[in-house]
Amino acid sequence: MEASTAASKSPESIDLSASFYVYIAMGLLGLLGNTFVCLVMLRYPKVFNSTTNKLILHQSVIDLVASLVFLLRRFLVVSTPVPDGVVGSLYCTLWWSEWPQYGMFVASTYNLVAISLERYGATCHPACHRNRLTGKRLSCTMVGVWICGWLPEAPILWTTYSSNDSCHATWPSHLVQAVTGILILLWELVIPISIMIFAYTKVSLELRKRSKARVRNNDARKMLSKANMNVTKTLVVVAICFAVCWIPTDVNYILLNLGLNGNSTDSVFYQATGAIVVINLCINPIIYCFTYDRFKKQLRKMVCGGCIGRSNQIDTLR
Repeated sequence: MEASTAASKSPESIDLSASFYVYIAMGLLGLLGNTFVCLVMLRYPKVFNSTTNKLILHQSVIDLVASLVFLLRRFLVVSTPVPDGVVGSLYCTLWWSEWPQYGMFVASTYNLVAISLERYGATCHPACHRNRLTGKRLSCTMVGVWICGWLPEAPILWTTYSSNDSCHATWPSHLVQAVTGILILLWELVIPISIMIFAYTKVSLELRKRSKARVRNNDARKMLSKANMNVTKTLVVVAICFAVCWIPTDVNYILLNLGLNGNSTDSVFYQATGAIVVINLCINPIIYCFTYDRFKKQLRKMVCGGCIGRSNQIDTLR
């Protein structure tokens, strides 16, 4: 979004301001944290074999790639002048525009949406969930997440171009800019948050109803209910953090596109709201370490090695 809001020029050199070092620190944290989550979950595949955990692993893969793209975008910039011809045009359109970066950010968002809907199906419609969510459909869902991230960000490609040895981003008209800004706000924020609120509200009500009847359940059912409740609480925290991280930048972005905000894309406020979005890439591993009991147990087992007894636990989440 940063390069797609108004006319801009390509950077003459790598930015070495304070914000640059903050971005690098957050990008590295996201890269290392999500790599660690992937290692833990891949190390114990039987423990993390449920559909929910496969989507959580997919979330970490997306955030890992997003962190890597974000870091590369900070370093791989072309000093003025931008090369002429096809090379310069491709650089401005595909890289300087930050299309890969924001495509990954929004793919991360829609994987969270997929997780919330999967939890809704598993909790509120378990029979239908078991029968219909096959491995093939799960794979299609994951592919769809990437499409939902990259395709809607494609308008950036038509507003970015190379001219006079530098990159520029200009909208055809203020009307097109305003309409696109509204559509992006709906796609990146309003729709995902609405779906997650609906899904987790339904899940919470269903789990509360089950908890009242838990005294009649046997021990195995109690354990399953407790595991479901724990992973749901963890994912609700993840969803809340997503909302906190994305609301400031998307609100600022729509105001900018509607001409109601005097801040430019180079302003401190705009850069600060962009930094908050990056926090969303690195905060999930921290949440798992503190709230997800299954992950904490396997993390301790992997780190401590033989100091914790062997576990035959398998993934029973539904």
